[in-house]
Amino acid sequence: MLKIALTNLGKYNEGYLIYKWLELPATEDEIEEAKEAIGINEQYEEWFITDYETDIEGLKVGEYEDLEALNELAERYENLEDYEQDAVAAVIEANGYDLEEALDIVERGAYTLYSHCDTLEDLAQSLFDDGCFGDTKAMGNLVNYIDFERLGRDLGFDGYTETSKGVVLVD
Repeated sequence: MLKIALTNLGKYNEGYLIYKWLELPATEDEIEEAKEAIGINEQYEEWFITDYETDIEGLKVGEYEDLEALNELAERYENLEDYEQDAVAAVIEANGYDLEEALDIVERGAYTLYSHCDTLEDLAQSLFDDGCFGDTKAMGNLVNYIDFERLGRDLGFDGYTETSKGVVLVD
């Protein structure tokens, strides 16, 4: 979900705050209706974004974003599967990418999201259980001495990052 407060810049400079909330992605007609509603015309041609609401953790929207480009990005995001939307949010939160960069990464499949792991320690335990660190049976009683917290910390040094959507690694 991405909503922006589209605001008439000329009226704002005159001391009036005239805006309309617009949910993206929007059709061309919806965008034109929003512009009309805030008085964008021959006299007042410029607009800007005074506020936004989103459920994408870490997403930032600037005041003078290109509305068409932002709308296209919102459409790309909306067309993703739920797990891919979670991945976009995780990539933004973990690495500070903007929406376009995060979408490109997810659409290329250049990430791994462990949505079942809340922490790096959880990831270390999960990878261990999956046999990624060798044959657990061959380790015998040594298994009881594995420090998953420290192993998780080392995974963090390798680029794995905790996010609100799980642990993510961008390739």
